[in-house]
This record gives sequence, structure tokens and C-alpha cells, in this order.
Amino acid sequence: MRRVLPIILSVALVLMSAPAFAFSSGAYKNGDVNMDGLLSLKDATLIQLAIAKLRALNDIEKRLADYNLDKDVNMSDVTKIQRVLALLDEAPAELNSENEKNAEETDLNNSTDSALDETDTQQHSAYQSDTDTSGISVSDVEKAASYPDVDSKIDIYFTNNQNWSNVYFFLYNTETGEAEKEWPGVRVVKTATNSYGEKVYSMTVDTSKYDRVVFNDGAGLNQTANVSLNRASSGFYISDCSNLKLQLVGTYAYNGANSGKLEEINMDYPMGYKKKVWIWTPADYDPKSSDKYKTIYMTDGQNIFNFENVAYGGWKASDAVESLMSNGGRGIIIVGIESVGTKRDTELTPDIGELQNGMEVYGNYKNGKGKEFSDFVVNTVIPYVRSNYNSSAAREDNLIAGSSSGGLEAFYIGMEHHDKFCAIGALSPAFILFGDTVWKNYLKSFDFESENMPKIYIYDGKVGLDEELYPFAVDMKNRLLEGGYDKNKIKFVEEEKAEHNEAWWRLVFSEFMDWALFD
Repeated sequence: MRRVLPIILSVALVLMSAPAFAFSSGAYKNGDVNMDGLLSLKDATLIQLAIAKLRALNDIEKRLADYNLDKDVNMSDVTKIQRVLALLDEAPAELNSENEKNAEETDLNNSTDSALDETDTQQHSAYQSDTDTSGISVSDVEKAASYPDVDSKIDIYFTNNQNWSNVYFFLYNTETGEAEKEWPGVRVVKTATNSYGEKVYSMTVDTSKYDRVVFNDGAGLNQTANVSLNRASSGFYISDCSNLKLQLVGTYAYNGANSGKLEEINMDYPMGYKKKVWIWTPADYDPKSSDKYKTIYMTDGQNIFNFENVAYGGWKASDAVESLMSNGGRGIIIVGIESVGTKRDTELTPDIGELQNGMEVYGNYKNGKGKEFSDFVVNTVIPYVRSNYNSSAAREDNLIAGSSSGGLEAFYIGMEHHDKFCAIGALSPAFILFGDTVWKNYLKSFDFESENMPKIYIYDGKVGLDEELYPFAVDMKNRLLEGGYDKNKIKFVEEEKAEHNEAWWRLVFSEFMDWALFD
């Protein structure tokens, strides 16, 4: 699946060069690194990420990042921005009346947009009801028990299994741009020693304020990738998937949430062969309890647990549930549906229209059997799970998720059966298979204003195959918003250095789960 990259890169170079003229005429404020028309903490955080080599700056962004005009981008620029925003210092002399006028106009527009957003939210709330698309009140369906609220303030633990001389936690918020402390962050001294003789560093963080952490040694020699922070976060360590350029992170439940139970079932698939389905129940699972359990259904079930045949160690999706439990949450059932070998491309591709030119040569995507897979999930797997496990039948207690072609199929299943799933997780989805016309024709069959349309979490990286898939993920987000989809039901997450593998997907799976079920 390869896009015509030379054309895209040529266009990108043209677009990247265009803002230079605007900058020289004063359209962008000095320090406005994200070029949103305002000087804010978001700009300071972008500079810190660049210093930490977590994000690259193009030539225009570098010029804007040199806030103190010393012809270098460093922490002095961050400090200067913070002091100016706090009214403790004056802005550099380069700012002029034209800049200020542009900023005032942007403030006015933002204020207007904010007011409109508030009105939209009030109107949306007015149409909330307790009835699903079939007309059945959710009170008539067996719902999961009220899950306990998990405090946003949690303890996180970093196992220093690479023996760094010092450990720092750099916490920041991707939406507001706020960082708890400038890079390299907070030096952590609270430690314990685990059974392997490794030091474990811990601190309390407020996940309502900060949604990412980068663990580092403070000396610029060692640092991890960005790691999601949420109420289903707990323990972290440097994983075996790391390399000298980028140290990836593994996850686990530090506070000892006991491992759940994994069962393997062989089911008859409508295409005439057997298919494996894995069902994981948490340690607190009680089959006789009157309290039903929330359930997450996932494509590519062969990759979502800690299977030895997965090059990047699998999703380890159960770690996220156990981490949530270690923070006071209740367990969740996870169901994985197998798709392997030459059948995978066909099974996980919905037949919604003609493929984009050239896509046929990369796999068996033409005339895909995604509907048959969807029907299997809805008509065979779900009834089996609800008959044999204490799983809630209520829409708001069920999720569907997957990655790559599995992310595409999860999106398709969730949209087709939005009466059964409250949220979709599409990680590095293969939206690339179909063009804009096909997607628009498909999506116009849905009523985006319906309150029963699912929440949609779209994630993509920007390295390797993910770099090619990323523009199509952006296109889908824009397509949904332009079609009137509730923006509060869409979460779009991008990671600058992420590649197309399970080691990256497991870093954000807990974020998807937390946002989809509890926000």
C-alpha cells in the first residue's frame, strides 16, 4: 500500500515554503511556533519537544521558535515565552502593531468560536435520550454495573531496567501545551527495588492535567518515546523493542492486579473454515454476579495478548485493564477474533466500492469479505460471549477496536452496528484502500446527528508505513467533521515518531479505553 510519495513530497515542499512570505510580512507572531495566531504555552511545549528531539521543526518553525532572537533555539526561548505570558517580562522588540492586530483578530475569532461551541454543546445535550436506534430504552437492557470513578491523580512507576544514573519525568498536555516543568522535567528520587534488583521510580501525576510523559536521564543520552498517561496507566519499563535511537516502553500493572484468565475457542466461520476467538476475563470476574462487565471486541486477536509469535510482543491489551484495576477500577472483558495468513486481507476489507488505483497489487483487498467478518462478530461471537460470560448487552458497555486493516474493519463494524457499540478504536487504519468519493458515498448513508453514532478514536504515526497511512487518517477525520459528526465524539491522536507495530499501539490502547468508556 504505497501512495505516490514523490508527488506528495513535492506538494509538501511547496506548501512548506509558502509561509515564509507571510512570516516576513508579520502574519505570524514571533514565538508562534504552531502558527495558530497566538503566543501560548503550546508554543513553549513544542520548543521543549524539539529540544528533546521528540519533534522536528521545519525552517519556518525554527525562526518562530527563536523567541529571544539570539539566533538559536534553546530553553532560553521557552523561559522567555513563559515569563512573557506570566507578565513577568516584556515581549521582544520585533513584535509590532501589525502582529498585535492579527493577534487581537485571532482572539476575537477564538472567542466567537468558543461561544458557538458552547451553544452547540447545550443544543446537543438537549437532545440526549435513553433510547437506542431500535427504540429500546437502555434501562430495559442489562447494563454493566456502575463502574467506580477512578481518581485522575494516580501513581505511575518507571522501572530503571537500563540503569540510568538519574531519572526524570517530563509531563505535558498535548491539547493545552502545558508542561509541569520545562525539559527535562521533574527529577524523581522516590524509589523502591523490585525482585530483579532494579530501581523503580514513582511519582503522583494528575492525568486530567497531563496526558503524556517522557522518561529520560536528564543528560540527553537516554529518553523514551512519548507515553500516554490516563487512569489506566501504572507501570512502565524500557522494552526489548527499543534501539539506540528510540527507547520504547512496556506496560504493566505495578500495584499487583492479578492476571486474568485467557480462553481459546474454535468457532465455525461462514466461509467454511474454523476461526479462533480468545476471551480474556479479569481477575475480579464473577460469572454469577448480577453486575455485568463491559466488553472490548478486537480484530487480529492473535496479536492483542502476549503471544510469542508477535515480533513486537503483542498489544498486551489486558495490561491496560489490569492497570485500571490497580488504580481502583473494575475489570473489563476483552475478546479477540483471529485473522491470519492469506485470508486476512479479504476478511478485514469491507466491499464498499472500488479500491484506489494500484491497491490490488498489495493484497487480496478487491471484493473484500469485511461484511462476512462483521456478521460473524455480531451474529456469532457476541451472542456466544453473552451466553457464556457475564457480559453486558448495553450499547454503552461495548467497544470495537483494531489496527491497520483491522482498524479499517473495526471502523466498518462500529459504523454498521452503532446500535451495539458505543466507541470505535481505529489505530493506524487502512483508510488508504478507498478514495474520497467511495468514502463519501459510504458515509452519507449514516445520520451523523444521531446521538447513537459511536465515539471514534483515530490514531496514526508518521514513520514508515504509518507515514503513508497518516494523510488518509486525517482525511477521514475531516470528512466526518465536515459531514456534521459531533466533534466531541472524535479523538484524533498522532505521534511524530511512531511506526506501524504493536509496540506503539499498546502505548495508546489504554488512552482509547479510558476515553471511550469513562470520559
